[in-house]
Amino acid sequence: MNEHDSELIRQKLINQGYIETNSEKHAEIILINTCSVRKKAEEKAIQYSRQMKNKNKTVVMLGCLAQHKGQELLSISKADIVIGTRSYEKIIDILLDFEKKGTKRAICEDLGIFQLKRRKVREGEFSSYVNIQQGCDNFCTFCVVPYTRGRETSRNAYDILEEVIELEEQGIIEITLLGQNVDSYFDGKYDFSDLLKLLEDNTKYIKRIKFTSPNPRDMTMKVIKTISNSEKLVRWIHLPLQAGSNKILRKMNRGYTKEEYIYQALTIRDLIKDVSITTDIIVGFPYETEEDFYETLDVVKNVKYDGAYMFKYSKREGTPASLFKEQVDEETKGRRLRELIENVNNYIMERRKLMLNREYEVLIEGESKKDIGYSVGKTFNNISVVVKGFFKPGTIVKGIVKEIRGHTPVLNIA
Repeated sequence: MNEHDSELIRQKLINQGYIETNSEKHAEIILINTCSVRKKAEEKAIQYSRQMKNKNKTVVMLGCLAQHKGQELLSISKADIVIGTRSYEKIIDILLDFEKKGTKRAICEDLGIFQLKRRKVREGEFSSYVNIQQGCDNFCTFCVVPYTRGRETSRNAYDILEEVIELEEQGIIEITLLGQNVDSYFDGKYDFSDLLKLLEDNTKYIKRIKFTSPNPRDMTMKVIKTISNSEKLVRWIHLPLQAGSNKILRKMNRGYTKEEYIYQALTIRDLIKDVSITTDIIVGFPYETEEDFYETLDVVKNVKYDGAYMFKYSKREGTPASLFKEQVDEETKGRRLRELIENVNNYIMERRKLMLNREYEVLIEGESKKDIGYSVGKTFNNISVVVKGFFKPGTIVKGIVKEIRGHTPVLNIA
């Protein structure tokens, strides 16, 4: 979401006549788009803002931290301007006002979902984000998103379709639909499954449609069947678990049980051929015992993820969980995280070995940074693979997986 917002803001500034530079030294204005999901991200953003002010730059703080802290962030970060997540529409006016008057200000108004009427695709760009929804009504006790992104708002389905068609006319062949909880998308007529079908049926050149992220409690059989029957919807679902203990899930306010989650994940595996399932998991949430932690490991054993983002619980100011009395100590969090990573990685390796000697169609994303002389791309179930040689980004190649390096399959197209 932040990457997409940054691109839209960049284009809005360029359209106004601002000149982009890749050199921090030559830039007069530094825009910092921030995240508040973890404390470390906030701290890095504030530190960078102070560094830029010490170099006499005009600093604009954007994003979730800006929305969360508002006026307070002006003094904390020494920034000149603070703009919240739903106020980007005013960025030009605010910058021009600052240039004329030098007035520092924070603006966190709700002006709705920020969009450009027509986004210009960069040269060589083949994949694009499309925002379908913003905000969240779930209020998980550990999460700041409802406070930084606001309540759920869905864009009109035909406005989304119009944007996607404009993108494919400029050469985009892959889109990723964005929202804090895409499965709860509803514009008054179309639900999320209807939107997916609308996009598939009314695009000519789009080859792959992805989305992120759903909440397991809102994932419907209708969506699962829509993906199963589609030729464009990527066989990949990011299904955040967060915890495997029913006690912890209740304290997190996740709205589903361990048993319901496992049933849903296994149903997805059963109905969607070659699907990959990835997840988010938090360890060390308040009140988590060893027994609770092993419930999480049991879900990992049952689902066997293809990838996972794994974190130690981080207190977020203003969330209910930050006030819970029984906080888990850092040493225990670290130990549990290491054990979780080991378990998840073992099953990822087990899943990767199933790819050996099978043919895959890979969408090339660019040159591999780790494997010199190789290109990196994604399969139709969103697994990263490497292919020997250099291929233009956006190229689709076919080949057979003959080797697994670490967790990365190697595609042989000879």
